[in-house]
Amino acid sequence: MSYTRVLVIETPLSRAAFMKNVRATEKIFKKLQKEKILNSYKIIEAGERWLLIVEFDSKTKLNKHVKATAPSRREQIDDLGAQYWVYQGQVKASG
Repeated sequence: MSYTRVLVIETPLSRAAFMKNVRATEKIFKKLQKEKILNSYKIIEAGERWLLIVEFDSKTKLNKHVKATAPSRREQIDDLGAQYWVYQGQVKASG
């Protein structure tokens, strides 16, 4: 059973300015993938919103990710006047 976390971000920044912040945070995601905490991540543009989808093997790894990205999230999202919503939970295979 894996865990998925979806972060929906709404920001007043231009696409170029937001992408600059995304590139800075990708360093953290790549490090977490190398440490086998994070299975995968995707950043998707959806109109005026952005979706960050991350997948983990366990809830423990999800919690490590949250702790590792909290300072960056505050800097990249909170300080820029953006709003965000988080959805997370278990993903079970069926069949």
